[in-house]
Amino acid sequence: MNEGLNQRDVDSLLKRTSSGGKVTADSLTQREIDAILQKTTPVPLAPVVSEDIVPYNFSRPPRVSKDRRANLESIYTRFALSVQALLSSMLRMPIDVVVGSVEQAMFSEFILSLGTPCASFVFDIGDRMGGEGAVDVSTDFAFHLVDRLFGGPGDPQALQRPLTGLEQAVVRNVADRALGLLRESWQEHLAINPRIIGFESNPEMLQITSREDNVLVTNLEIRSTLFNGFITLCLPMSSLESFLQEKGSGRSHMRHADADALSNRAQMQESLGHAHLAVAARFPMLWLSARQIADLVPGKVLHTGQASDQPIEVLVNERLRFVGSLGQSRGHLGIRIVDRVQKPVVARPVQFKQGRVM
Repeated sequence: MNEGLNQRDVDSLLKRTSSGGKVTADSLTQREIDAILQKTTPVPLAPVVSEDIVPYNFSRPPRVSKDRRANLESIYTRFALSVQALLSSMLRMPIDVVVGSVEQAMFSEFILSLGTPCASFVFDIGDRMGGEGAVDVSTDFAFHLVDRLFGGPGDPQALQRPLTGLEQAVVRNVADRALGLLRESWQEHLAINPRIIGFESNPEMLQITSREDNVLVTNLEIRSTLFNGFITLCLPMSSLESFLQEKGSGRSHMRHADADALSNRAQMQESLGHAHLAVAARFPMLWLSARQIADLVPGKVLHTGQASDQPIEVLVNERLRFVGSLGQSRGHLGIRIVDRVQKPVVARPVQFKQGRVM
């Protein structure tokens, strides 16, 4: 304590300052000011906490912007409604399917969230997209599906075992049809074509990407009067790179137009692949008299005027498309395609060279 001021004087000064008493610099000496500063203790400032402040994770930076997140929620909401209609028709009972969450996570976190044993199907996202994804059907819901599809009541069953081969086939059919609905939900944004290529009952054996890679995890909650379950989808962020980097509506519309054009082209090629066309090989026009036609009998030899080494016209749906040459294949008369005809010829002159065809 400073010399000349006792404890009572310091307490009196503190009381005057804390109670709003009028104290000026002229009414206090330097010793009194030093005594007050030594007596008082600084009040720590409370940290400012705001709900808008989110800790930044440098090991896993967020890659989904706000507009992309809105699009993802719209995509998976549409997908959930499609799955709801699918399950309601297959199980013949009212079912609600809602989107629980659409979040970015590490693949290792997705593995830890799965039960043991699990019912996870690995699927190829598509040749154009590259990469693999996973769809996990909770085992309780998988057993419920099997029981209902085989005519059972679908009562909850606490079975802690992997699916058998027959059960896998039944659940795979449901998962395959659900992935077809996923393709339709994504078709306006990405041309994915999921195709199941494997099954895993042990989460630790599930390998679609590195454990440190970021993935998009979507949980669908399935509710019914008899049972509640989950379907979880996992897609690598690397396969969604083109979708995540879209900025602006103009570029998005251009990408959508390109995706639609590619999708329409693929559908057209697939449809044309099943079409049937009439292919015929014809010799040049041959003029015969009515008497020669009347004399035609089985085994009759006609002189066509076509040399054996002269090209033969090949017509597709009665339109000239190719040029071939005569030959034999396993003892049968055959034609080998030699060239493509770019512009069909309207009429060809009749050749009068020696040649015979049996």
